[in-house]
Amino acid sequence: MARPIEFDRDQALRDAMLLFWRRGYHRTSVRDLTEATRLKPGSLYGAFASKRDLFVAALDFYAAELARLVDELLRGDAPPLERIERFFAYLLADMAGDPERKGCLLVNTLLEVRTDDSELGRHAAAALARVEQAMEAALAEAAARGELAAGAEPKDLAGLLMAGIYGLRVYSRTRPEPESLRRIADTLLGMLRARR
Repeated sequence: MARPIEFDRDQALRDAMLLFWRRGYHRTSVRDLTEATRLKPGSLYGAFASKRDLFVAALDFYAAELARLVDELLRGDAPPLERIERFFAYLLADMAGDPERKGCLLVNTLLEVRTDDSELGRHAAAALARVEQAMEAALAEAAARGELAAGAEPKDLAGLLMAGIYGLRVYSRTRPEPESLRRIADTLLGMLRARR
């Protein structure tokens, strides 16, 4: 009996994720995936069952990294609005450091497949909802400290910030000037603070 070919599953998943991120789900073929991962079709299907399953695994891989960043940037001992500002600073630096202008794999997925594949859309939306929940928790903490604008609701502000994040990610694909993106982010963040 032949031994199965061994490979680094995480590396193959990372390679596939980058390809999906650059090209999108529909424009990525199985042949593209075998070339990017350096796996034969049989090994690819043996490890991931289908292109769709590989895409879901790639979304999960991306979402796990995002969750790690959210924990690092939005949770902790620093004042809550500083943590949110730190998250946006990371976001801006990430966009400025991406010459390919890939955007966000999750946002890209919502834009590409939401209308024709609600399951994949829901999968991407669930990962982004976890970011929104962390934003809302930080904003609730800020509200308890009296740091939010009068009458501001943490849930509504978290939705506003997420809409801003989605918009920045898409906008950066067409207008990548860092200063433009920074001004937009500063305007969003300026809406949070209580007027002194």
